[in-house]
Amino acid sequence: MNTPLVSVLMPCYNVEQYVRESLYSILNQTYSNLEVIAINDCSSDSTGEILHSIAQTDNRVKVVDNEQNLKLIKTLNKGISLCNGAYIARMDADDISLPTRIEKEVCFLEQHTDHDIVSSLFLAFRSENLNKKSLHQSPLLDLELRAYMLFKSGICHPAVMIRKRVFTELGLSFEREYLHVEDYALWSEAIYKTKIANIGEPLLLYRIHKQQVSSLYEDIQTENKKKVFKIHCSQLGLPLDDEFLDIYTSVAEAVPLLSSFKYLDKCEEFMLRLIEINRNKHFCDASYLERMLSIHWLRLCANSRLGLKVLKRLQASILYKEENYTSRDFAILYTKCTFKLKYKKSLIYKLVFR
Repeated sequence: MNTPLVSVLMPCYNVEQYVRESLYSILNQTYSNLEVIAINDCSSDSTGEILHSIAQTDNRVKVVDNEQNLKLIKTLNKGISLCNGAYIARMDADDISLPTRIEKEVCFLEQHTDHDIVSSLFLAFRSENLNKKSLHQSPLLDLELRAYMLFKSGICHPAVMIRKRVFTELGLSFEREYLHVEDYALWSEAIYKTKIANIGEPLLLYRIHKQQVSSLYEDIQTENKKKVFKIHCSQLGLPLDDEFLDIYTSVAEAVPLLSSFKYLDKCEEFMLRLIEINRNKHFCDASYLERMLSIHWLRLCANSRLGLKVLKRLQASILYKEENYTSRDFAILYTKCTFKLKYKKSLIYKLVFR
């Protein structure tokens, strides 16, 4: 394996509790030919002092102090312009990279020259319970990720490594238009220009806490996901009007916007249309796409609040494939249909399923 320079881009804002451990998890990697571009985005705590202190002991750390608080997207794009490496690895200042992460990602990109983006599985944990970690999985292969990416991001952003050419030659960047889903938008643009993948083992410990974007800005995320869905609609020849994007969102979230059989019909029509488009364009792995849509169909019906009468409609669709469902899937389906539970809102739902 060659040893190209890797630039690790780490934006930092008020992370004095975590930044030392995060930064050292990079400096102590088995792969050492790297630089760390640590950008202090006007932190009001001791984050800046910690970064400069570590930089004095390791010349691979380059600290940049923003003159004003640029927020994440502008900071990322600024950081990309400062990276000298052939590969840019992302790192969040509250997460922990496992020791072989950089080495294994470089090895992957060196061996798969047709891929420009690689990430990995990750283990999620909470600071208050360090011993309990949950494995988060996504598809590994490019053609499976293309299907998965139609509905949600399959790339763990703080675990990703990207060839710099994605920004310099392919012309991609993190865009303000996609606030709080800027990474999902970037991967969604990228799959139409290059190949992406995940390494099939966890290489990052991902910290969960109440100050995360997904906790604070869920509504904005949901709305801006529609803008990401427009990327896929444009590429696949699908409508861009608001009504269609609502249907798209309903299928992606597996929660119908309207509780009616007519609306379920529209959701089914959209999913069947995706299958037909893929037969013509060979955009993604057909069997993976059809299995994914089959699962979304079951969950759409379960969340329809149409009661037990929806079961007949569920089974009448060619999307219904019993072999794709677990016993838990059916238990949730029948419970939700019996009580017409509203997704995430009802007390019964929270007691039984959360």
